[in-house]
Amino acid sequence: MKTDISLLKKQMMKKLFLILIPALLLSSTVSAQNIPAAPDNKAVVYFARTSSMGFAINFTYFDSTSVIGRTNGANYIRYECEPGKHLFWGRSENRDFVEADIEAGKIYFIEVVPLLGAIKAGVALNPADPANEKIMKRIFKLLAKEPAQTFSPEQLQAEKEKFKEVIERGMEKYAEEKAAGKEIKQLTSDMYYKE
Repeated sequence: MKTDISLLKKQMMKKLFLILIPALLLSSTVSAQNIPAAPDNKAVVYFARTSSMGFAINFTYFDSTSVIGRTNGANYIRYECEPGKHLFWGRSENRDFVEADIEAGKIYFIEVVPLLGAIKAGVALNPADPANEKIMKRIFKLLAKEPAQTFSPEQLQAEKEKFKEVIERGMEKYAEEKAAGKEIKQLTSDMYYKE
């Protein structure tokens, strides 16, 4: 009788092992293989809104005075741009800024985090350190299940015209924060994704 129980335990452990090992391997290496390479002459920045909190509220993203696009719910934008210095910012109930210095042929990530706001959800843009497995796992999980939000040049131009005053106020807010010595988040050239 004792041998039967021992044999049963071994069989159960073997089944558990066969199920868990592939699952663990899959979860620890949430696939980044769906990420297209950056063009040699452009930098790529992903704006990844990994949480559905405030799902009905649009967040609009800017590169200085240009509109990048908008998302609501868990979604993301892949943004190809010139290498060098950029001011990325997001707008909802508030504005949040990231100063970036990015290189051609490299991929960078900004995690978009919804915040509780007084009237609607606020937005925080957090440059993602690719060494932070917890953050990258959330981002890669999102990228694996959703296609990127895309916008035509006409749509972006219409958004820019619609948000003309918002852009002016946003740039004024950035200048005020900078003059007041507020620390602005940084996306540095060495924060690129290394496969």
